[in-house]
Amino acid sequence: MEHVYETFLTADFLTDDAFVHHQLEPTPQSTQFWDSWLAKYPHRQTEYQKAVDFVASIRLGLTAYAQTNLPEETILQLLTRIQQTNAQTRLTQPTVRSLGWMRWAAAAAVFLALGVGFWWKTTQRPTLYEQQLATLPNAFSEKTNTSPHVQTIQLPDQSVVSLAPESRISYPANFGQQNRTVYLSGEAAFSVTRNSEKPFLVHANEVVTKVLGTRFTVRAFAGEDRVQVQVQSGQVSVYRNEPTNASVRQKGVMLMPNQRVVFNRETDQFDKMLVDAPTLVLTPTRQKKAPSFVYNDTPIPQVLQELIEAYGIDIRYNKEALANCQLNSSMTNESFEQKLTIVCATVGATYEIIDGQVIINGGNCQPQ
Repeated sequence: MEHVYETFLTADFLTDDAFVHHQLEPTPQSTQFWDSWLAKYPHRQTEYQKAVDFVASIRLGLTAYAQTNLPEETILQLLTRIQQTNAQTRLTQPTVRSLGWMRWAAAAAVFLALGVGFWWKTTQRPTLYEQQLATLPNAFSEKTNTSPHVQTIQLPDQSVVSLAPESRISYPANFGQQNRTVYLSGEAAFSVTRNSEKPFLVHANEVVTKVLGTRFTVRAFAGEDRVQVQVQSGQVSVYRNEPTNASVRQKGVMLMPNQRVVFNRETDQFDKMLVDAPTLVLTPTRQKKAPSFVYNDTPIPQVLQELIEAYGIDIRYNKEALANCQLNSSMTNESFEQKLTIVCATVGATYEIIDGQVIINGGNCQPQ
């Protein structure tokens, strides 16, 4: 029956006799079987491990409850309850089980009564990623990274995907013919080949990222309550994935280089901000030589404009107030925020970052 196990979800393992008996009373034969099976089907490792962890949790709970010396009648009643709770159960009648098995099932029933039933039920539900794949009308290709290293994948349009460990990406067999759509579970960095006629779409949990050609990273693990999109170059639009027949589409977020957005899956809100460490953005006119960031009596507006162009980050300030200010400083090795701090200290101003842009407050220079 090994071919059946290849399709098992967590809940299937938990209701399988061979799996449960191996967890409770492993033998050399059962250990050899499951070790060989895992080596042959590494892509089922996650579902298998969830089932193992759940059994371990139940057994820990059993230890506490066993100390209360539950009557055998109570154990049987709890066993009946777990059978009723799990509509797909394949447990046989209690009379053919050992006492250890009945107590394990009783502990499971207690855990279900305490709320673990919600966890049990959710493991049987497909993730958003799996639901999205189920709607595809045609065949699709899937890449799964079960290694501890980032894997590089080239898509049919020559776009490159750097797939993080424990991540999966899928795309239709007709990718690039009418559109360029991929589905992601986990984290991946994309370097997209530009095609203005066919936007590149990344579906990740509740969020869709749309680009024409750029470099960006998406993080959207099924078990995390946030989806994050970060842009290295170009621009992307990020919006909530609404049904095609939705009357009102939620307003999206436009991201520029060195900006990122975090979508909170619980509050259904987007939060736009700068990346933690902004880096220089290469442009067609500046591919090899970066600015020196060395200034000698250089007007502050000129300095700020160079920062805007170098990092692709919008900086708002009072141009009239700073028109006569100058900077004498070498900022070659300073970070973006350190450069801002030096500029603001020179003119007696402060700055804050709001909605992914820099706002300089105050500052003034007397005409010379």
